[in-house]
Amino acid sequence: MNDRFVEDLKNRVNLVEIVGKYTELKKSGKNFMCRSPFRNERTPSFSVSPDKQVWYDFGASEGGDVIRFVEKIENLSFGEAIEFLADIAGMEIPKNVKLEGPSQQAKKDIYALHEKAVEYFATELKNDPKASAYLKKRGYSAKAIKDWNLGYGGEAKDGLTKFLLKAGFSEAMISQSGVAFERSFGDKSMMDRFWGRVMIPICEPRNSDIIAFSGRDILEREKVGKYVNSPENPVYNKSATLFGLDKARKSIRDKDYVILVEGNFDVVTMHDKGFDMTVATCGTSLTEDHLRILQRLTKNIVLAFDNDVAGKKATLRSVEMCLEMDCNPFILSTDEGKDLDEFLQTKGNEKVLQKNIDEKQNALEFLLERFATKFIPLGIEGQKQFLAHFFYFLQICPRPIEVDHFLGELAKKLNTGKSVLQDEFAKHQKANQKPSAVQKKLQPEENEVKNLSIEESFVGFVLSNWDTFAPTFHPEGEAAEKILDLLNGHTQTLLRKKIYGQKISEAQADTLRGWELYNDNLYGADIDVKILKEDLVTFVQQLTAISMKKQREEQAEEVRKKLGKR
Repeated sequence: MNDRFVEDLKNRVNLVEIVGKYTELKKSGKNFMCRSPFRNERTPSFSVSPDKQVWYDFGASEGGDVIRFVEKIENLSFGEAIEFLADIAGMEIPKNVKLEGPSQQAKKDIYALHEKAVEYFATELKNDPKASAYLKKRGYSAKAIKDWNLGYGGEAKDGLTKFLLKAGFSEAMISQSGVAFERSFGDKSMMDRFWGRVMIPICEPRNSDIIAFSGRDILEREKVGKYVNSPENPVYNKSATLFGLDKARKSIRDKDYVILVEGNFDVVTMHDKGFDMTVATCGTSLTEDHLRILQRLTKNIVLAFDNDVAGKKATLRSVEMCLEMDCNPFILSTDEGKDLDEFLQTKGNEKVLQKNIDEKQNALEFLLERFATKFIPLGIEGQKQFLAHFFYFLQICPRPIEVDHFLGELAKKLNTGKSVLQDEFAKHQKANQKPSAVQKKLQPEENEVKNLSIEESFVGFVLSNWDTFAPTFHPEGEAAEKILDLLNGHTQTLLRKKIYGQKISEAQADTLRGWELYNDNLYGADIDVKILKEDLVTFVQQLTAISMKKQREEQAEEVRKKLGKR
């Protein structure tokens, strides 16, 4: 790696601008603060220094520079992060800069293998009347088939494997990609994962590289899953992948909402009918990672899951998670057919669906109406059930103005005073303080965001203003050792290493970075040197007082021990 090029690149991009694309930053002292883009939290604990061009996440006790931020937020390797930033900066990567490591080359090999597999699937689709008839029956246009690279896995159980071996890919690479696997019985030969299935490639959202596949069985085999996705591989993490996002990203950002459906074929149908802001999870329930990805584009999540029991349960779980992640969930219901793919098979239903989208209901409004219809007619016990069901979701809502609005709506539904509902809601909250799964994760992280000890704050203060204090802490001077004697443990060790120019570990650098940024948040820009020196004196006086108190306590303890022996 060319270190000069990396430094030039880091100087060309602004960390504040990069972080600002993923979360809202607010000025705090010399720095900017925000809620961590990596975790769900209510209290901002993520600090960005425009002067030092570094960030620190106090809730997770980690930090770094702009490259590390891009690696983490985009799930990229170091080399991929360099390419990502070079593209933003408009810089050409010199030929002598080698970005590829073993892992990157493996990823490129998998991308190439997947592209070759698409060729095989396309040929098989062209040559198989049954597969072609299936897609025609589903109403897919020729354009949709081409745009989405739809294909067929063929009816030979090792056809793709042989095709890829002939193209130069090894069995190990084929197996690693997940398009085939070694049989666990018989001669343990390779077997295609997707034979007998109509195929849809799953693409990486930034550059549309194919990272995995999804296949739908059309042979109506027994004891075989209708849908099968690729297993996870070096380029595919199903819990953080949204099918169709590569094609939907621009539309989601422009229209400021996303439609989330259950199946990949639903996505293809929706896009083919003009609803190109639609995506789906890849065989998993909605996750925090999915929502974090979508939050970069919009906070308005329209849930359009199937109308069966499983789909309704998925809707309720997703509403809960959206509220916890401070998104705005909406529910899209057609009340016809099992899913959107089937609904749109009927001519003219595109206009009906567009009207439903335009009139989409806020999830809490939707649930209030459904729960009211189900429970209120059952009398007083039904009203209790109505409140219990709706309060469960209302207590998760992070916006007080919405909570107040819906308490008013509840009062209208039950024909009672709003103050009565406020009391009932307060009782419900007190009786149901058990945190959700997301809140359980949230609490330890927020509890970790504590004030620094005076020793940690002192070291952070000194290092943050090192140019000012370097003469005071000159290794050959008397003051350095006297001040070090006032510190203990890791604070003494880390400041000593800084003073004497000793090497520190990456973990220690992270710790120091956090202490520095914590103190930067307390001071404005261009602070007067006189004030800094006065604060240094105050720090030393406080540390001296603490040290003397500790000595007196130790002396008193020794006296007690001696008296106890007599």
